[in-house]
Amino acid sequence: MNKNYYIDTEEKFNWFIAKTLEHKIIAVDTEFLWRNTYNPILGLIQVAFSKDECYLIDTIAIEDISAFGKILANKNIVKILHDAQQDLLIMSRLCNYVTPMNIFDTRRAAGFAGLDHTISLAKLINELLGILLPKSETTTDWTRRPLTENQIQYAIDDVIHMCDIREILLKRINQNGFGPWLNNEMKFYENNNIYKKNDPDERYLKLKGISRLNHYKLKIVKHIAAWREKEAIKRDIPKTFIIKDNILLKIVHANPKKIQDLIDTKLLPPERIRNYGGDIIGAIKTAENSNEDLRNVMKDLKIVINGNELVKLKQFVIEKAKELNLAVDIIATRADLVKLLEDKKTNNLKNNQLLKTWRKDIFKNYII
Repeated sequence: MNKNYYIDTEEKFNWFIAKTLEHKIIAVDTEFLWRNTYNPILGLIQVAFSKDECYLIDTIAIEDISAFGKILANKNIVKILHDAQQDLLIMSRLCNYVTPMNIFDTRRAAGFAGLDHTISLAKLINELLGILLPKSETTTDWTRRPLTENQIQYAIDDVIHMCDIREILLKRINQNGFGPWLNNEMKFYENNNIYKKNDPDERYLKLKGISRLNHYKLKIVKHIAAWREKEAIKRDIPKTFIIKDNILLKIVHANPKKIQDLIDTKLLPPERIRNYGGDIIGAIKTAENSNEDLRNVMKDLKIVINGNELVKLKQFVIEKAKELNLAVDIIATRADLVKLLEDKKTNNLKNNQLLKTWRKDIFKNYII
């Protein structure tokens, strides 16, 4: 690879940003490592203007890549990615939580082109271009330097074909008449709520099983989960390295009042109790002394939908998917359907995300 195409200094990076802003369509990918840290460690950003012009941004050598946010947020530049959400989340966080605009996700688009909507990039390239890519570097450490020739070629291969892939997909999708739906689907990535910084006080809402908790225990789980999130951020480790979700809920049910009570539960090894026991008991006491009212949260968590109605709705989606030659999950996942019925039950359909997309054309008559 031409050394001029390897961006590893601030001077080169600034030149690259200016050059990229002159383009209308680019392909983007990232390589990162996510094993023992709270957030992924970004090792590389690949950007291709064509099959013959590709740039690798060394995000280990360049500490501040926030200027890349100018590219992400530029409405006039199409950014082509495959299975875009994880890459966009990582880049957005390092670019001051900018909201990406004008995204084309080849994986989502494949589903509108009569292909498997969960298809890998390698399979998509093979399917549409007849090119078989080696995947030997899938689990490589992208933070180690120098990068090997195999790593560099792997990174290049991930982006240089994507402009051609987009053209083929668009042709098929427009022939199918799904062009307007596809355009609407890509607006998903322009929702700034996706890229918001994690709020530790809301992390408890992601835990499974909290709908069965009473008000007292819900407050406790909220405070322990918030403490755990902050501790994970401070130590830069995955939150499950502190307490796993299922253990956290068992601790809530055990309701220990002092360290010895926590020891007696035998839910945590001695080292974890030494490191975190005092903080866990402190979070429980803070919850007990809190006057916050979570009854509205409890009400939302305890909405019960009619099981028969869910079965009927799922069957309706299956039939529509066959009729349209689309994958069922492209139209709606089970979670989407549950949320739709919950919003119907609480007269909140105007705020349902499913009905704010092209899918409203499918569901509008059924849900009324």
